[in-house]
Amino acid sequence: MAVWAALLGGVAGAQADTPVLRGTLPGWEGGAGSVGVLLLFPGGDDRRIQAARGTLSAAGDLTLPLPTPERLAGALVPLVEWLNLEPLGCVTRSGKITLGDPAAQVFPLNELRVAAAGRTFPSVGSVVGEDLWQPATVLNTEANLLEGQPDMDGRVRFRRLVFSPADVTVSGEARCVPDKAMPERLTVNLPLRAGWNVVQEDVDYTGEDATRALTLAPPDTVTVWQAR
Repeated sequence: MAVWAALLGGVAGAQADTPVLRGTLPGWEGGAGSVGVLLLFPGGDDRRIQAARGTLSAAGDLTLPLPTPERLAGALVPLVEWLNLEPLGCVTRSGKITLGDPAAQVFPLNELRVAAAGRTFPSVGSVVGEDLWQPATVLNTEANLLEGQPDMDGRVRFRRLVFSPADVTVSGEARCVPDKAMPERLTVNLPLRAGWNVVQEDVDYTGEDATRALTLAPPDTVTVWQAR
């Protein structure tokens, strides 16, 4: 499986500059091409909206200016749902997770698409047909950063990029005991800043309770993307 290492740049201070995702895919053999962030079409059909467009060199070097807040306005999701702070199936629940704004919404950058060889994504704001985006290579951040490391069986770590329109803090501890599955202890310490953030999720299944921790990584933390 191909794995990318990518660094988010241009996020200092109030993030006035357009943040840029830069990465490299070792061993890339797909040739030079274009990379895009595609959003669902408002009409609900199989088309997509081009929210951001970048380049991929023949050597596998990626440069992608991330979508502007205006482009993401209609694609935000509730923060509480994205973080899975209220899992279904809890027979008993204790503790408390506090959201600075219970109605806060975010845009998680779940995937990028690399256009097929010889194809190019259109300009930002354009409508993208299924014949272009469907055959594109998909990159996502569901790569376990602890995979293959010694003494890490039963532990996983993910880092994900998420955009927040405003500062919002999520913090606290909670424990969920489901009917049949493993109990889970959740710890959250997320002072999200307006703009792009790197959220780290650590899960440990080696104890009597599964533990899950959500923390804010420094903005210059490398994210890892896998191709599928």
